[in-house]
Amino acid sequence: EAYCTNQQVVSFVWASTRSIVPSDLLGDSCNWRALRSNISKFVGLRRYESFSLSQCTHGLETSRYSFLSKVRLSDCFCCKVANGVGNCKFAKKGIKISNDVKITLQNHIFQNWIYWFFSSIVVPIISSCFYVTERQSKRHHVFYYPKTVWRKIVDNAINCLKEQNYRLLDHASFTYIISKRNFGFSRVRFLPKQKCVRILANTKVPSKIPLHRNNNRKRRFVFLKSINSSLKELHAILRRIKHEHPQALGSSVFGYDDAYRKLYQFLPKVKEGSPMMPKVYIVVGDVSKAFD
Repeated sequence: EAYCTNQQVVSFVWASTRSIVPSDLLGDSCNWRALRSNISKFVGLRRYESFSLSQCTHGLETSRYSFLSKVRLSDCFCCKVANGVGNCKFAKKGIKISNDVKITLQNHIFQNWIYWFFSSIVVPIISSCFYVTERQSKRHHVFYYPKTVWRKIVDNAINCLKEQNYRLLDHASFTYIISKRNFGFSRVRFLPKQKCVRILANTKVPSKIPLHRNNNRKRRFVFLKSINSSLKELHAILRRIKHEHPQALGSSVFGYDDAYRKLYQFLPKVKEGSPMMPKVYIVVGDVSKAFD
């Protein structure tokens, strides 16, 4: 439970942005409240949710930004509109330089500024100070761990792995293993639980292996195919055996659907063969240390 609440993250981001961005670029106090509210909505997003530009600018008024009132149309832009040259929508309509043109230009600058504010200030502050992830119990929510705290959590998890007869590979052992096969390693990440972390191995992505640098050159990388791609042929063989010779696999199941089919065939036989329901024992097993 070492993560920060959304309100704490918003307060940190807002304090950081106010120390970085000049106050004139943030508008007046009314826009401050609206902008902080939009940051709060952004921080509170769930997994797979998006945040549009209109949501970033919700409640903000361009008239409250003093720097926008100082925007002047350049001579090039004025001539373009006045002469009806180019693809400008005002030029096509034959509209002379007016206040509408200036308002449109101000809105364009304002939207670009807010987009840059969120993408180049808010997001980098969050990514540099927090590790953002989901949790085991709430997979669709997003949690923010301070990176110093997250580093301690990861170090404790790695120490537990070392205590369970795991060790870090040196470069020589690593090179030897890679040379004997044509696929790489899985990518491991840590998923927080209530009191510890769960280790997840992603076997779908290819491996990015660094090479030694020579003569102070840039480090190069070699990509090896993923574990799943190297097991495609074996998986195809198992699927064929499953469909053509299911008895060879015994009671093995490959998912919830297979478990349902086994029980569905078993229950009618029990009900027809005996007036009394016999005792049924269901064993649930969890393989310890079942990760790459």
